[in-house]
Amino acid sequence: MATPQTVRHLNEIRALNALFRNAGMSRADLARALGLNRSTTGNIITSLMTGGLAVERPSTPRGEAAAKTGRPGIQVQIDPVGASFLGAEIGVDRLTVVAIDMAAQEISRVSIPFPTFAETPEAGIDRMAALIGEVMGRLANPGRIKGLCVALPALLDTDGLVINGLILGWRNVRLKAMIAERIVARFPDLDFDISIENDANAFAIAETYRDTTHRSETVAFLLIENGAGGGVVIGGRLFRGSAGLAGEFGQIVLGGPGFYAGRHKPGHLESYIGKDAVLARYRENGAPDDADIDHLLQALARSDTAALKTAQAWGQGLAMGLIQVTSVLNPGLIILGGSVAPIFPHVAREVEEAMQRELLEGFPMPKIETSSLGLEGPALGAALLMHQRMFSIDESAIYASEQPITLFQS
Repeated sequence: MATPQTVRHLNEIRALNALFRNAGMSRADLARALGLNRSTTGNIITSLMTGGLAVERPSTPRGEAAAKTGRPGIQVQIDPVGASFLGAEIGVDRLTVVAIDMAAQEISRVSIPFPTFAETPEAGIDRMAALIGEVMGRLANPGRIKGLCVALPALLDTDGLVINGLILGWRNVRLKAMIAERIVARFPDLDFDISIENDANAFAIAETYRDTTHRSETVAFLLIENGAGGGVVIGGRLFRGSAGLAGEFGQIVLGGPGFYAGRHKPGHLESYIGKDAVLARYRENGAPDDADIDHLLQALARSDTAALKTAQAWGQGLAMGLIQVTSVLNPGLIILGGSVAPIFPHVAREVEEAMQRELLEGFPMPKIETSSLGLEGPALGAALLMHQRMFSIDESAIYASEQPITLFQS
């Protein structure tokens, strides 16, 4: 049976969500949003303020309201310093850590080159833990950290085990436990949740977390780095599949040998469109042996022949993959991210024409966009996942109740 304490906690979470979505509200507006009387709402606000999660500040009217005289109104707002959340990404060739506050705004970021694929998992985890510790040391109050999520390109189980990080060369690595051991050794007095997430899923969260309008009911994501990973958001929620592994678009089988086997399975989508593949193709087309993705993008901006030839071949592989994603999911929007995604605008027309030729006549074409998040998107998304966890309602508390509890829905 739900206790008064349980109901109060649920209402506090509802209040935090309403304040977050609206960037602050008056007491009266919050009471209406929650469907509670002012007295009960006042108690909730007092509890949140006592816990350091909310503050009251004078409102700043705009337009016509700003010209009116009189006492300024008071708004209840999320207190940004009430909590902080950490997100980290273990990439093939770099490590990134991001910290955000209660208002989900970034407050710290560190990114360094690191050849994870060439090091042992232990060495990579040691360096990542040190980087996380560096960011924690920058925070004004590390004791207010509520969660850490580490993202990486790998298949993961629910206990934080890396089942297969093919592109990193990791198998059966106890990542969550190993990160936790190192953090506890350095900060023994701190206690917060630690989670592990696929990097493409984290990227999908970063792209959609603040988008309350949900530009499309179904959005597909393709994160293209050395390999390629994917994610699916349906109705604003991340779709995980039966084992939490949905969206592995990089493993779509196109056939043939691919262009770069190396750390990839030959003939899979990522062996055609990943950074390893596109740079191998670029060098074969005449680029210097040390050419990197920035070199390719700069050459595309100059309409260099070798770069354009490389981009067109890359676009053909991308189109084949997106045709299958579109046919299965019927997304209204596809968002491309990662260091390779900026190639897309140079071949967008060719990709879309190739897709239209193969899709069944009358089948709607999705809109295709490139992400504006930059290379730190997965780390930001990992931090936002922990923010989301704090702002989520524990459904077990609801189902344990003999009476249904009405929850506010966005």
